[in-house]
Amino acid sequence: MASRRRGKERKEPGLSGYEGPEVLSELLSQAGSPHAAREVADHFRAAQGAGEPRSDVIPSIFPEEPRFASPEEARRLYANLFGLWERVAAGLGAEAEEPAPPEPVRDAPPPPERGSVDGQVLPPGFVESAWRWLAALPERETARLRDRFQNAQPDIDAWLSEVELPETGGLAAHDLVFETWAMFDRAFDDRLGDVEWRELRELESEPPALESVQPALAAYVTEQLDNLEDEEPEFGPAQRAQVERVIAAVGAVLTRAVAT
Repeated sequence: MASRRRGKERKEPGLSGYEGPEVLSELLSQAGSPHAAREVADHFRAAQGAGEPRSDVIPSIFPEEPRFASPEEARRLYANLFGLWERVAAGLGAEAEEPAPPEPVRDAPPPPERGSVDGQVLPPGFVESAWRWLAALPERETARLRDRFQNAQPDIDAWLSEVELPETGGLAAHDLVFETWAMFDRAFDDRLGDVEWRELRELESEPPALESVQPALAAYVTEQLDNLEDEEPEFGPAQRAQVERVIAAVGAVLTRAVAT
């Protein structure tokens, strides 16, 4: 997510963007929507003209609850939908060959120093600098870092593909797990060992409270989920509890994996 909000501002977390009308149309069909990408773009344009929020508009393109073969498929569909929404807001359409609007130029904060944290607990200042660094990473660098995560901690990635997650909030859970690992990786460097799938399985139903293990990280996660709860009416207490259990389990096993 890496997009801590001030006031009511919020940037959608961890999205790779729009891949074109053919890809989006296929993803929509697989999820059960009768609409193609160009129809969705027209629908988005009319909704934006009427001032309707994205969180209300996107569910309306599915006659029934969307279905997904995997969390990655869900992530890819919503990344494309969110990317198309932004294109339409910028005056563009569904055609991939149209020039995308330039990204705003911003000063990228430096990454927190690798291996700079003693002990096993992330300090508040480190968490603050880490999320700002992650939020400012170019898309290509974020993708490379996600690849590193999957290679460095394959058991976390495998467990995430199996653990129960809500449809609303599932993307946020994946993003927050990735960001949690990225913070641990920067903070502890080669003191961070491998996490085993078995450890996550043992903890997934009743992990220790994240506040008791990593309080600064818990404060960041809480704020991100508060933001999501404000924007997504379907992200209620039950869905939030599922996401919090997943992040707590990952935070606990990563903390255990830091050599003292």
